[in-house]
Amino acid sequence: MDHYLDIRLRPDPEFALPLLLGALYAKLHRVLAAQQRSDIGASFPGYALATKTDQGKTVPPTLGDTLRLHGSAAALDSLMAANWLAGMRDHVTLGHILPVPAAASLVRVRRKQVKSNPAKERSRLMRRKGISEAEALRLIPDDKAKWLDLPYLTLNSQSTGQRFLLFIAQQAATQAASGEFNAYALSQTATLPAF
Repeated sequence: MDHYLDIRLRPDPEFALPLLLGALYAKLHRVLAAQQRSDIGASFPGYALATKTDQGKTVPPTLGDTLRLHGSAAALDSLMAANWLAGMRDHVTLGHILPVPAAASLVRVRRKQVKSNPAKERSRLMRRKGISEAEALRLIPDDKAKWLDLPYLTLNSQSTGQRFLLFIAQQAATQAASGEFNAYALSQTATLPAF
């Protein structure tokens, strides 16, 4: 991961930033899956968790306005040759493929999942264990729903067509670690440069 490429979203009065970032990321996912790539990672320089203002208002978590892709110069060149940004070019400013600065720190960017839909969990439990709806409700009450206070992307599943939230945890790391990246450019083990 010695090179990077920044893709910055331009402000648009018609489309909110999270919507544009979701569309951009969906395109990235499709090209990574089609090319079966595991050598491209993604990070978010503007990543921030929820914060409180001086007035006590909560500023929601954000991924920011920039998607940073990491890889070798050859891998990034190959990815960008695929013309996967078609339809998004008016909404982005595309940087150049550049070497990572020597003084970069490290981050780990991974997907976080929780069981946030008790009804779906109950249905699954009834199917698998053959228990009644009442028993499933006793085991998994509605108040068991969990929500992550992390930035997320709203994407559509290619297999089911349903919308889902892709929660992103981006945390500082102290030691470099290698690993493969999935078709969302995320890894449970690999670190990326942060600057």
